Amino acid sequence: MSKLKCEQRNGYLVCYPRRRRKKPKRTVVKVLAALGIVAFFLLLFYPYIGNPEAPRPVLPPIQTITPQTLTDFARPTNSANGIVATSVTQTLELEDNVSKVQAVDYLNYIRSEEGIPPVQLINLNVAKYRAEYLAQTNLFSHYDAGGRHPGYWYTQLDGGLYGVEENLMARYVMGGGQLPSEVAEVNYTDAIYSLVFNDALSMWGHRDSLLDPCNNYAAMATSYFWNGTYGARYYVVYMVAKWVEWISPPHYEGGRFTAEGYAAPEMKPKFFAVYYAEYESNPASRHSYDVGDLYLCKVLDSPLATCKDAQEPAGTFIAERAQDGRWYIKIDASASLDKPGLYTFEIIAEDLRGIKWSPMSPWGDARIGRCVIMEYTVEI
Repeated sequence: MSKLKCEQRNGYLVCYPRRRRKKPKRTVVKVLAALGIVAFFLLLFYPYIGNPEAPRPVLPPIQTITPQTLTDFARPTNSANGIVATSVTQTLELEDNVSKVQAVDYLNYIRSEEGIPPVQLINLNVAKYRAEYLAQTNLFSHYDAGGRHPGYWYTQLDGGLYGVEENLMARYVMGGGQLPSEVAEVNYTDAIYSLVFNDALSMWGHRDSLLDPCNNYAAMATSYFWNGTYGARYYVVYMVAKWVEWISPPHYEGGRFTAEGYAAPEMKPKFFAVYYAEYESNPASRHSYDVGDLYLCKVLDSPLATCKDAQEPAGTFIAERAQDGRWYIKIDASASLDKPGLYTFEIIAEDLRGIKWSPMSPWGDARIGRCVIMEYTVEI
């Protein structure tokens, strides 16, 4: 029986049944509560690896004058999503070499399972610089605020001696109170695992970079920031193709590029190429990086072949087998660089080892047997 509710209206006592409010079903309440908890933890612990854009081949098809067929060499792009976040406190830290060694051992285990030779740990100034830059600016992008790709800083800080690929990872954390362990603790092995196995959003570009047989060294650095409610742990992994012993390292000055050295017997020099890139106008919006469009190109292993749709630089170009099996390289090229921007000089080699592996990114087949063994960038 319903209870009556009575109240005074215009001098009369009026009574009417009181309506009961229907209680929500317990099942609905439990479902909503569970969804709220899941959403909270997704925001609290969220690792991020960027999405790549469609890659751009960096070498054009070869226009062959002789019956010999020359293969087009393409350089894949790396990836990271550009996100700008404002912080109050940026924290830099000393390197954890023990964690790095463990991560390299783990990466080599993964590579061995794929039949790929191991890598060695190497120190690069650019890796540490880029990690510190991410913590100071929270610009999670391969490009700096001035629109320069990482090849510029690699040349400035490490000489541009070898081929390199930059890989970035960020783990974001939200929540007040003390510094979360996900930000405070350094775990390079976890970063390697994420870059290799949790890379679907990046279309497996990081995975292919870390497993590419061309890369025989790895450099790592990390940093973090925390403002009391929001923070991030940044990891920077440079994969390095170190195959050349330089007599005279790469150098550009006064319109002239020079380099002289010996490449390993496994790496047959195929192309000398120069790429031009304008400054990136919106670094935070870029999900990947590349070294630009082909500007100059010279085929090194065939005097009768030319690069299609690219001007051939004048100068001396020698790439020949030495008595000890290595490849002697000597380049003295005239290169007039007149447009403002970044110019990247590369030597691309054919990997003669015949290693079979399976890239997973859409542009991954362009990696097989093709190695950038020198990457040197200048700013005009």
